[in-house]
Amino acid sequence: MMFLLKILKFLIYLILAIIILAGFFYFIFRPPEKIEWGLTFSGAHADYLGLDPKAAYLEILNELKPKNVRLMAYWEMQEKEQGKFDFSEIDFNLEENQNRGIKTLLVVGYKQPRWPECHHPAWFEKLSEAEKEQAILNYIQSSVEHFKTFSTIEMWQLENEPFFNYGEKGCLPVKKDLLKREMKIVKKIDKRPILFTDSGEKSVWLKTAYMGADAFGSTMYREVYNDKKAKYQKYPIPSAFYRIKAGVIKVFLGYNEVAGTELQAEPWFHGSVADMPWEEQKIHMNPEIFKDNIEYAKKSGFYIHYLWGAEWWLWAKAQGHNEMWEAAKELFTINN
Repeated sequence: MMFLLKILKFLIYLILAIIILAGFFYFIFRPPEKIEWGLTFSGAHADYLGLDPKAAYLEILNELKPKNVRLMAYWEMQEKEQGKFDFSEIDFNLEENQNRGIKTLLVVGYKQPRWPECHHPAWFEKLSEAEKEQAILNYIQSSVEHFKTFSTIEMWQLENEPFFNYGEKGCLPVKKDLLKREMKIVKKIDKRPILFTDSGEKSVWLKTAYMGADAFGSTMYREVYNDKKAKYQKYPIPSAFYRIKAGVIKVFLGYNEVAGTELQAEPWFHGSVADMPWEEQKIHMNPEIFKDNIEYAKKSGFYIHYLWGAEWWLWAKAQGHNEMWEAAKELFTINN
């Protein structure tokens, strides 16, 4: 009996210690006075949805008027033939941003947002491991050398969730040594800050944050589709969870701010968009869920949130479902 009481006492003290420690990290990370809002745009994803990427981007900029945009410089689009680069597609987006005074976060690297997560040209597969690493470094160097002329770029995002094991089969996490070499190349070419990202739901952030980037960003997904269980599931995570983790990397690694790089504003699709009826899509993302996600995000303490799903809003609008488009427009109108 005495032994059980000791165990119980220990557990009570342990729980109290965890609560006190969590409270310390929560309160030491101070939220910004004003949150910035932006969106992520992928020309490749717009094309997948049957939209014209350039026309889609112009419509998003003209109607939603975001002041912050995250763009992806996909390797497979820029170096289809080894050693021959074509940056024209992303140049179009950057020129539009520059003309409109939009602040841009540009993603470069082998791992980038949107499936299949690892983005590389077809010729890459035939290379040896050493040759693959050198090809990645050459691509990053050539990309940054080219894009550094755009003043609209405020920050480089180098790789996307580099240590998170997620993506198409064979899409492996980036090696630490390779990530360090990538960062060294970017720093040598350009002095603008480098941001690393990690999963907001499935990581404690320390491994990625420890790599020494200038800034840190996190995803924020509320509902995903579990392939193994063949059903949707919501993450039972309070918004305080993000702020506590932000407090941890502030105390131990000096990060005073965290960017929300992917705030879920589209359904998590199981299969293609075309195979998922609209009635099912709107169950998993609609203006009510959108507004709930916005309120949830506000409590995380992040200084900026890039909304994830702009291409889908436009696709839905083209199908006669403009609810999400109008909800996003209202958010940007109020906060611009």
